[in-house]
Amino acid sequence: MLLGARDVAVFCHISPDGDTLASALAVYRALTPRGISVSLYSEDGVPEKYKFLEGAELFTRAGKRVHELALAVDCSDIDRLGGGARAFLAAKKRAVIDHHKTHIKFAPSTLVDSDAAACAEIVYRVLDSAGLVDKSVAEALFVGVVTDTGCFRFSSTTAETHAIAADLMRRGIDAEALVCNSYSKTTRSIFALKQRVLGGCKFFDDGKIAVIAFRKKDFEETGTTAADTDGVIDPVIAIAGVEVAFSIAEVADKSFKISIRTSGGADASDIAAVFGGGGHSRAAGCRLNGYYEDIVDKLMKAARDRL
Repeated sequence: MLLGARDVAVFCHISPDGDTLASALAVYRALTPRGISVSLYSEDGVPEKYKFLEGAELFTRAGKRVHELALAVDCSDIDRLGGGARAFLAAKKRAVIDHHKTHIKFAPSTLVDSDAAACAEIVYRVLDSAGLVDKSVAEALFVGVVTDTGCFRFSSTTAETHAIAADLMRRGIDAEALVCNSYSKTTRSIFALKQRVLGGCKFFDDGKIAVIAFRKKDFEETGTTAADTDGVIDPVIAIAGVEVAFSIAEVADKSFKISIRTSGGADASDIAAVFGGGGHSRAAGCRLNGYYEDIVDKLMKAARDRL
């Protein structure tokens, strides 16, 4: 389908992470040399930490243009496209590539593999089968794999994940630089935000539940935004004894973005589903509106019901 189209629009999910952005860029880098017009859409732009990606400046918000083919990558349901949903649905043909176990089908052509550690793994299979993975494409795909596996630390990482990464490295990419830029490198402002928020981490139920919060004041005083919260929760779930970790980020007045990480028996996607969200067994998310204290209470109850 990709090679048969002459005009392709690739859509990322809201609050974009490295996997959705890198998967989209991989498609762009694979198709444009073949004379195919590719538009890249991200309703929330590109977070600062991913602006090192070549082509990051190409992402825009979707307009009224009707495309021949719309492809959503790393998107579990239509709501995750945000304002881009209208343009996606207006396309003549629609397809989705995703790896979330909570995926809700919203396109006629859907390729979903919930066993894949990253959407980039599935995109790799599609592009590799067509002989379209060169060094440039491999660089993008490697970033997607690295970011969505926590640099191969998460339990979703499989032998196939490593095999794909190895094949991408054989294409001549600078794996060390890509890991550093996408996973390790940060700015002083983001470092200050992490230091501030992690220092205020709170523990409940004998340390089984942990909560970090990003309030409006935290963003204002460190010169950061909600887009800079990606990955800050990871060291919290790594603390011995913590089985459920919540990251609560204030994105607007009485509006919060929730990231959930779990270990042990709790399923992050089950917790997120209570609030209309979704994701994976160990990493999921949702959006909640209301007073901060009430939201904490709701999240605590959902976690306790599953511990």
